[in-house]
Amino acid sequence: MKRPKQAIAINGLHVSVAGRCLLRDASLEVNEGEVVLLVGLSGSGKSVTLKLLLGLLNDRSKPFEIKGDITLFGDELPAAADNHAGIVFQDFGLLDEWTTRENIEFGYDHRKKNKTQGEGRKKIVDQLLAELNLDGSLPIAALSGGMKQRCAIARTLAHDPDILFYDEPTSGLDPAMTKQVAELIKRTNDDHKKTSFIVTHDLAALSEIADRIILLDPKTHSFRQVPIEEAKTIMEGLALSQNRDEFRAKPVPGILRHSRNFFSSTGKSLESTLIALFALIPRWPRGKWGLRYLLYYLRLSTFGSALAYVAICGFILGLIITWFTFSFLPFKTYTEPLLIDNVIGAIGFSLFRIMVPGMVAMLVAARSGAAIAADIGNRVYTRQTAAMQSLGFSPNRYLLTNILWAHLIGMPVLIAVNFFFAKMASLTVFAAIKPEYSTYFWEAEFPRFLSNNGELYLGTHWLVGKSLVSAFGVGTIATYLGMRPKASGRDVATAVTQSIIWSTLFVLLIQTIAALLEFDPI
Repeated sequence: MKRPKQAIAINGLHVSVAGRCLLRDASLEVNEGEVVLLVGLSGSGKSVTLKLLLGLLNDRSKPFEIKGDITLFGDELPAAADNHAGIVFQDFGLLDEWTTRENIEFGYDHRKKNKTQGEGRKKIVDQLLAELNLDGSLPIAALSGGMKQRCAIARTLAHDPDILFYDEPTSGLDPAMTKQVAELIKRTNDDHKKTSFIVTHDLAALSEIADRIILLDPKTHSFRQVPIEEAKTIMEGLALSQNRDEFRAKPVPGILRHSRNFFSSTGKSLESTLIALFALIPRWPRGKWGLRYLLYYLRLSTFGSALAYVAICGFILGLIITWFTFSFLPFKTYTEPLLIDNVIGAIGFSLFRIMVPGMVAMLVAARSGAAIAADIGNRVYTRQTAAMQSLGFSPNRYLLTNILWAHLIGMPVLIAVNFFFAKMASLTVFAAIKPEYSTYFWEAEFPRFLSNNGELYLGTHWLVGKSLVSAFGVGTIATYLGMRPKASGRDVATAVTQSIIWSTLFVLLIQTIAALLEFDPI
């Protein structure tokens, strides 16, 4: 009789976090083609085990201490996860900027084996849509909970892993939908010849499809196979005898906690800056999707409402500075005829060199920083970034890289729009309050202190330099804050608020430093 392959092999695994033991000398084998449930009490280490098997944790992950051997189909992690593992998350992790079909295509395009293009790709995606009864044209927001579950399974199948991991697949579903999901998992496993490893608390619905049930025993901190018919009774007994103090983290004194968080955040900020610099080199896993994400973030940060936003602000800026300059000119009757050409030139100089770049940088910090922090924070909260990582690449290759380039491309565009409308507003006000002068006079004097006997205004390099540094900083700060762990919608809102504050302070600092260097006080 041919011995089945070991899909999962865990040997001598020790895992502790912040000094608390989760697994001690734990071993487990899952054979190819099996449907295995992993059950246990809250805090016993089920989620940690899942992350380990997906290659998301390793011996360098703080504050975890990990020792032992894990292989998937004989390959060691983390390469084994990229080659063999796929996951269906509890909250699905669907990319909500794309349609149902595009989500499945995304999974297919990032597979590392058995990949075809053209009709072959379309045929596989069409088959999965039909098999799982999905409408490929629907946006993710239009899908019900059950449809999202099916779409998540379809995307994972399109990626073609050997092992399908499920994280609480029936959580939050009604009894009828729970039964359908259980049947779908079993049918998917058999029809596609996969191995299924399910982390769950829902024994009632999923024990019927399981070949084996593995308990993560909180007393021995190891894996223990339990009879399917006795699993529910064993779990109820453990719940009654659980010493909840065992899972309670020791409180950290306030001063120590805040000081530790400060130094940790400072170190991570410096690390994020270095990561952002390297992220400027595009390393898109797939060029097609890289360009689509670049266009997505250009629309979010620059085009659309952002253009109208800076145009209106520019017009108001030009109107105010021109109106009040001429209205409150000292000794207006005597000085205006003598200084009018210099006043117009001063307005042009201040708009181009100071007001417009400063205003646009502040507007980008507030608007775009908030939009990016919200976008990335939502991706983290809904596990979209984790879904990208499960497909074998860092989310930053699509997100951070394109956010930075969208800001670097968009900032000059926004400045040009803002300056154009500020200039037009200045001309309009001047024409209204000084009808005795021609517009040609204003156009000749406006660049008086900016003329460089060339195509570019004087100081253009300063404007470009401080604006690009501001753009890079806003993109980095917003992405960093958005990427931090999110446990609730409140955490997303906090990231948005922090992004506005820190991005604005950063922009003010850069503009101040640039002004001190740019303008000689002597």
